[in-house]
Amino acid sequence: MMKLFSRNRTEPQQQQSQRQTAALAPNALSKLSRVLTSPRPQATSGLPIEGNKTCRDLLDRLQIPINAATPDQVESEQVRDRGQFLARQERWEELEDLIRTHDQNRASTATGTPLAELMLFGARADVVRAAEHALLHGRPAEDADFFSGIEAMEYLLEDYPDSYPMALVVAHMHIDVGWAWRGAASKEDIRELNREAFHAHFDRASDILSRYCPKQHHSPALSAARCALLPGEHQPLNTLCSEFESLIALDPLNPRHMRALGNYLLPRWYGDFDQLDLQARRIAAQTYDIWGAGAYAWVWFDALLVDPTGLEMLEIEYFIDGVTDALQRRGDQHSANLMAAQLYRSWQHARAQYGVDGLREDLPPALRQAFEMVVRKHLREIHPLIWGHAEIGFENTARVISKERLSAKGKDVALQAVAMPFMSGLQAGQTVYFTPEGITQVNP
Repeated sequence: MMKLFSRNRTEPQQQQSQRQTAALAPNALSKLSRVLTSPRPQATSGLPIEGNKTCRDLLDRLQIPINAATPDQVESEQVRDRGQFLARQERWEELEDLIRTHDQNRASTATGTPLAELMLFGARADVVRAAEHALLHGRPAEDADFFSGIEAMEYLLEDYPDSYPMALVVAHMHIDVGWAWRGAASKEDIRELNREAFHAHFDRASDILSRYCPKQHHSPALSAARCALLPGEHQPLNTLCSEFESLIALDPLNPRHMRALGNYLLPRWYGDFDQLDLQARRIAAQTYDIWGAGAYAWVWFDALLVDPTGLEMLEIEYFIDGVTDALQRRGDQHSANLMAAQLYRSWQHARAQYGVDGLREDLPPALRQAFEMVVRKHLREIHPLIWGHAEIGFENTARVISKERLSAKGKDVALQAVAMPFMSGLQAGQTVYFTPEGITQVNP
């Protein structure tokens, strides 16, 4: 087993060996940062435009608010910053109390992000970013100790031996550093050195969390951490579905757990599309009183963005029913943007893949109709970051791309997408106004 950290505070030759190990680290996190620089065909290039007008020429008539800093994003940053501040000041008792209180109360932002998760992220952010920076450039920065931050976090477990919030901080730190070593490539594309480092950190996180039972502590945060450990197991499919079902039972109002389950059931990870569809139906049945058919759409949500070939297995009517039920139960603009961006990307793929070969010819018109329904009935403002993330499949390493670039890309895609249902009117000179009360089309 590759030794990445030590419980011994004095180890004479540790620094030299650590630098030699880290120097071998490949550029594991830089791959995704090139995604947005690749040219993508304009989605509206095939549309007939009167008077030689392009879609971009008509966008000044599409009057829809652009909300690049939503209240949820502001709150999320504030909570993360608070966790980071408390960790930097070593105010561990206050941090522990806040994490526990948020977790037990199921406190979340307006869009469902758990506050405990945000606090945990902030508390470990400095250590994780230092590790990511070192691996991004292939070696630690000059005169920097690659493992000093990791070991400093480990000492918290000695000072707070019975604290599950502190255990979560340290365990998630190891999970994040493990992913920094591994990167987001499929399991067949990992170098042996990176694989060993990945498993070493995940094994350590598993040891830390093994003392705490999520059900005993009534803790969604502990259950979510157990699910986050699954990629480190040799046969994760054996426990994948049961662990996620336990998490969803503890926190059924949070669709992010369902989305993560669907992603892990992709063929590139640990399942296949048959299992994914079966599990989507199971979760939909278990949560019907809360979500209606919504869970079927949530389980498929990220999976279709990451691997659109799953459309071949999708029951499109059930999926659209799920979208409708989810938006009826959570009609906020965050959810509307999520669903609109997902449907748009799925429609574009279906139009290119199935529109001419006769296979699943039902998909493109059904997805387009659902997309237009979401735009007309639910969407009232654009959240650019959501559309930017949808373009790259909500990959977990997307944070290495600047928010400014991601937001700019998302705004461009969203405006062109939202204009499409109104294109004939825009070409005729209409101006389309989006307001909280609805949509108004004004003739010239």
